[in-house]
Amino acid sequence: MTIAPISALAPAIVLHPAQPSGNPSFAAVFEGTVDGLARGLAAADTKAAALAAGTGSIADAAVARAKADVALEIAAVAASRLSGAITTMMQTQV
Repeated sequence: MTIAPISALAPAIVLHPAQPSGNPSFAAVFEGTVDGLARGLAAADTKAAALAAGTGSIADAAVARAKADVALEIAAVAASRLSGAITTMMQTQV
């Protein structure tokens, strides 16, 4: 019995910073992150709409939604940590 290898999965969301060369600014990195999240959520919505129209696969829609949810959760945790760091910095007495 031969078992065929499983091909590699495509990345869930690909982030493209606005300034690909050199040292990107915080704004450029943030913009790329938000754009990547928006594309991931849009892809999940598109697959859900295709499922509702009867042309999509329930598995594809579920996987796309799960990937978008994970990316959104990671962004929320990162924003929370950044907010906490800024709060700590602002409370530092000099």
